[in-house]
Amino acid sequence: MSFGLNDCILAISTPSGQSLRAIIRLSGKDVFNYLRSLFAPEAIREIVCEKGFRSYHSNLYLEKEQVSIPASIYIMKSPNSYTREDIVEIHTFGSPPLLEMLMETLLSPGRESTYKEDNIEVTRGIRIAEPGEFTKRAFLNGRISLAEAESVMHVIRSQTDSELLMSVANLKGKLTGLMHKIQEKLVNLCARTEAAIDFYDQDIELISSGEIKKELEQVKERLCMVGMDGQKPIISHYGVKTVFIGLPNAGKSSLFNKLLDRSKAIVTQVRGTTRDTLEADMVLEGVNLRIKDTAGVAWGSGELESLAVQRTYGAMDDAQIVLFVVDGSVQLCSRQIELFNSITTRSKITVINKTDLKQNVCYENLPSQMNAFPVVNTSVLTGEGLDRLKKTIVSEILESNVDISASDIVFTMRQKVVIGKALDIIGQISDSLAGGIGHELIAMDLRRAIDTIGEVTGEVVTDDILDIVFSTFCVGK
Repeated sequence: MSFGLNDCILAISTPSGQSLRAIIRLSGKDVFNYLRSLFAPEAIREIVCEKGFRSYHSNLYLEKEQVSIPASIYIMKSPNSYTREDIVEIHTFGSPPLLEMLMETLLSPGRESTYKEDNIEVTRGIRIAEPGEFTKRAFLNGRISLAEAESVMHVIRSQTDSELLMSVANLKGKLTGLMHKIQEKLVNLCARTEAAIDFYDQDIELISSGEIKKELEQVKERLCMVGMDGQKPIISHYGVKTVFIGLPNAGKSSLFNKLLDRSKAIVTQVRGTTRDTLEADMVLEGVNLRIKDTAGVAWGSGELESLAVQRTYGAMDDAQIVLFVVDGSVQLCSRQIELFNSITTRSKITVINKTDLKQNVCYENLPSQMNAFPVVNTSVLTGEGLDRLKKTIVSEILESNVDISASDIVFTMRQKVVIGKALDIIGQISDSLAGGIGHELIAMDLRRAIDTIGEVTGEVVTDDILDIVFSTFCVGK
């Protein structure tokens, strides 16, 4: 549902639940009128007359409940606020019942106001903001670009220093600047192509098909470089991808449960109990992990087992750390070594499990390719080595053995799709040039490419694009 931009909006901008402090944010023209019932008239006059940024420490009075609440009020006047509208933030205690009382008071009926603007009568009310509407207004009022608006969500969701730095760089306009340069090159190419149409009948060739193709290749190369930067491995919002790999009955699921300190995976004495991948989040010494338990790799099995192994290999290829688990009570076989060698992830930890049983595997008799990586002995039964395993995982990450390098740019899925569309159009233009298509159609396709890139920066915006961008925001942002 879409609401009018003339309305004043408000929302609780802090996470739900009990907390020491909470923030109610209001934005809109003449938003101060909605505070009249909360302040003494003299205080409201003072707030309205002030310019720029001010803070006040006072009490809010809820007449219906006859409650006086200590609060800090922060005033940000238009056009120097986030939304380029007047903004008020009420900072008070984070009690859910108290916040509910405040919201009810602010949203109470009969608060609509009618104004005349350019001889047109305008009615303004106050309502709860839609998801992301504060940032949406910042974009619509020219405060930030669309790419910067999307970066706000990345900043909020960042869980690592590298993610935060990337998101802040985009918020400062890094992605917008790069896309504008690419767009500018396409605009210049389009202008030359369109100019050549006017001189077509005079045998004057302002730009040849070969030149157009050459410049398109440069644009394509730049787009690919930008797109590839966004595809570098990073710590995702779910943490470092950590995957258990090994033969059936090595004890992977037991280790998985023990690390999580809960029974998420089914564990039995039956060989090959795990048939699917299981995922869970955990934090070790402040490092976020996304750990996966996989089906044991078995050869010559039925259709179900083959599907399970396919998923295991898929998880292995996507991993940033692989915990290669072997049953220490059983001698290594050549297939285990082949499986270990097939792991392309540069960070591997060999886990010799079941040390409570008589051992047939130890560090000394491991093949050189396996003991070249960290080796940890563990027993789920006695708890031996579990703390060391945790420390080894964290050490691998902190010592940069895990590829968590942050790219200079982080993309939303929407931006990736748009860049893909632009690359497809450029490919179509190249095919048209090879087929001898005239400059008129080439110019039309160049315009399409320019508009497509404009969907990243926000120069080309539809309601559908805005819905996609802001629907993922939480209310109050």
